[in-house]
Amino acid sequence: MSKISLTLTEYDSAMTRLVREIKAGLEKTDPILGEIQRVPIAHDGTTRQVSSPKIVETSVKDFSTVVTIHRKSFLETDVEKFVEFVWNLSDSLISETTKYLFETVSLTTEAVGNVVNAEGKDLWDAQIEMLEKTYVRFDDNGNHNAKFYGPPDKLKKLSANPPSAEQQQRWNQVLSAKREEYYAKKRTRRLS
Repeated sequence: MSKISLTLTEYDSAMTRLVREIKAGLEKTDPILGEIQRVPIAHDGTTRQVSSPKIVETSVKDFSTVVTIHRKSFLETDVEKFVEFVWNLSDSLISETTKYLFETVSLTTEAVGNVVNAEGKDLWDAQIEMLEKTYVRFDDNGNHNAKFYGPPDKLKKLSANPPSAEQQQRWNQVLSAKREEYYAKKRTRRLS
């Protein structure tokens, strides 16, 4: 007697594509992951993040999570339960992706010597020190692309305590120097 398979490969494949597309869409709305360009890769090896002064290579990371949807929800085509399932799955995977992103950024920041120890420092002074160590790009109008990400409690503290006039002046001076440096490096030789 032959066995009956309850697996429908086309259905499974379609569900996988659907969930991936939903997750990718939700990532685009994430305040951090939404800012990062997605680049598909076709290898399982390592990616060199930093070549010097210290080599940092990262591996492709598989993320996994456990979410549950009951068989009855599928059989009854319970849309609300399916939406909850996909939301929980995506939320968990996005959380893992963000955690891995910050681990990678931390490794690369340490490798190139851009770590700023803010322990015991005024947060604005620490942020200015970070700006001094960071490469900043500018658009044709002179606007920078620098963004500050940090733990919610630190961001709340920053917004609750605006910079002093001296700190604001120092921030503007550093930003102005970064702008001049960027445009000086960007200039190319003109052919007549």
